[in-house]
Amino acid sequence: MFLDERSANLLQLLQHSSVLKMSELEEQTGLTRRQLQYGIGKANDWLQSHGYQPIGYDRKVGYYLSDKIRDEDLQVKLTKRTYVFSEMDREKVFYLMLLLNPEPLSIYHFQNCTGVSRNTVLKDLQRLKEKTKLQQLNIKYSKQNGYLIKGDSNIKRYVIEQLIHDVFHSTSSNLIIESIWGDRDEQIRSIQLQLEQAESQLGITFTDERLQELTYLFLCTDQLIGLGEGLQSIHSWEQLTATKEYKLVVKMTQTAAFESVWNQTEHLYAALHLLSKNRTRDISPLQEDNVIQDLLRKIVKEFEKLACIQLHEKDLFYQQLYVHFRPAYYRIMYRIPIKNTMAEKIQRVYPELYHLTKKSLWQVEQVIGFSVPADEVAYFTVHFGGWLRRQGTALDDRKRAIVVCPSGVGISNILIYTLRELFPDILFLDALSIRDAANYPLTYDLVFSTVHIRTEAALFVVPPILEMQDKQKLRQQVMQELYGYTTQNLDVDSLLEIISQYAKITEPNELKKALQSQIFTQTQKINNHYLEGAGKPVLEELLTSKTIQLQSRVSDWKEGIRVASEPLVELGTVEERYVEAMIQSIEENGPYVIITPGVAIPHSRPEDGVRSLSMSLLRLDEAVDFAPDKPVRLIIVLAAADSDSHLRALVQLTQLLGEPSNIEDMLQSSDKSVLLDYIHKYSEEETI
Repeated sequence: MFLDERSANLLQLLQHSSVLKMSELEEQTGLTRRQLQYGIGKANDWLQSHGYQPIGYDRKVGYYLSDKIRDEDLQVKLTKRTYVFSEMDREKVFYLMLLLNPEPLSIYHFQNCTGVSRNTVLKDLQRLKEKTKLQQLNIKYSKQNGYLIKGDSNIKRYVIEQLIHDVFHSTSSNLIIESIWGDRDEQIRSIQLQLEQAESQLGITFTDERLQELTYLFLCTDQLIGLGEGLQSIHSWEQLTATKEYKLVVKMTQTAAFESVWNQTEHLYAALHLLSKNRTRDISPLQEDNVIQDLLRKIVKEFEKLACIQLHEKDLFYQQLYVHFRPAYYRIMYRIPIKNTMAEKIQRVYPELYHLTKKSLWQVEQVIGFSVPADEVAYFTVHFGGWLRRQGTALDDRKRAIVVCPSGVGISNILIYTLRELFPDILFLDALSIRDAANYPLTYDLVFSTVHIRTEAALFVVPPILEMQDKQKLRQQVMQELYGYTTQNLDVDSLLEIISQYAKITEPNELKKALQSQIFTQTQKINNHYLEGAGKPVLEELLTSKTIQLQSRVSDWKEGIRVASEPLVELGTVEERYVEAMIQSIEENGPYVIITPGVAIPHSRPEDGVRSLSMSLLRLDEAVDFAPDKPVRLIIVLAAADSDSHLRALVQLTQLLGEPSNIEDMLQSSDKSVLLDYIHKYSEEETI
């Protein structure tokens, strides 16, 4: 009686669970209800044929194993003679056979190992050939030498690393190991013993999973060296000869546990993997590795700054994080890939924490010269998240904000740092351009922007540089509008002075932060609003040298609108669809945008693609007809983000265009400065 992989997985899942409902089985296996019912049927046939009761079912509680099957009994029952390898597992077995087998391989060898038909073997090998080509390896066959795999030894070594990881994460790992290394039990035990002795001498303890992977990696390396598949020398590794790990590897490979003669490159390769494997213990952290220590402290400091929190018991946290960071540093530095099976889930469940952790790791990226892989970022996220939970700090409880500033990186950084100090209980995620803000993937509650933008979040329009009076005004407005009350003239420094008269303050800075935190978190009420009194932009803030164009002619009014809109599209303040919406509106409603002879102000609704309040101007030498007898030489595009933020500038523009002589001068001039002078003049006029 054969048992397929799906049914075997179900048995093992039920073996380690008391009762599981169908919905729980669907979630844990990723299978459909129909696939599960089929698998349960196959598993029941297997159980009954081996003397066990079938899987029980109770409509109220779910599925369960009627008989308690001991793990070792289940493993004995599932041997390669009664178990049908899945297609994915056969691929692993065939790949390892081709890479490690010293004898010529025929179809018979593959059949004998997996118990499948000749046709199945041929189909599997064809699929594997296609895969190996993508990895720059080639499977060749000849009558004399059988099946061989040709290609670069360094690539083969990388493939071996991935296969070892995949084998130990397969539900059929024991059977695959038996098929490939069943005759090497003694050598495997000897290598693992050598590694355990190395742990003792280094003062570390690898995780069980990593120790197992290291054992088989060292075994495969020994096998490959014996096959003449030695690594090519890699210059960057040579600095590792000074490490304790390298010296231990040299001694280790001279013992009877290893059959082949290892050269320096192989010793360096093994030492690098010793350095880069995760461990659960390191009894001498922070006693060496100055570069790693310095980076570690910079990462933690950056995380605290970005998250606006203080980590408690920091020395203890450094020790814990060091145990993870030291191997991670070598993995990242030497580009040793690691598969974090939880990475995607961590990003999905804790997006803000992952984001802040990734930003904190720029210190590492500056040293190594490239980005930290997502799998590694996810591991760091778990460590920071665990420590925050340990001290009772939750980022989820804080309002999330972004800062939008089109003025460049320098101004953006100054603004976000200022706002973090001003509002320590708001989690500021990023400083963004208008274009980046429109496509920002994380959720947020608040937007602090130097320009009016279209957003569903609460918007606060602020100047790029906040002076003292700006800070005071903004604090009052945020507290009033966002939290529903204001502290009026309440001053934390004054409070500290009063407190100091009646009590001794040992940590004034921490007390000040605590008072600010208490003041800012009295209520959870939040309202969508614009920050009143922040000031609507004047005309010259919208019409600048970047958004004004002088051109001789356009082919028609549609091209005129598209050309006039180009600066705004390039700046990212409007989407392309806003341009088409303006054209469609004129096609449907006629040339209503012509407000005075020779001047058109095309526009559409904010929801048609406006990201930020903006305007642009196109002056033509030759008029273009928007309709019969409706020639236009000034096309001024208006992109309003809401119903009122553009009104001040629009009134100033109306006053400017209300004087025919102004329009005439602007049309006759071939210099942008004339247009800018008029715009500046009317921007200073009193308006609404």
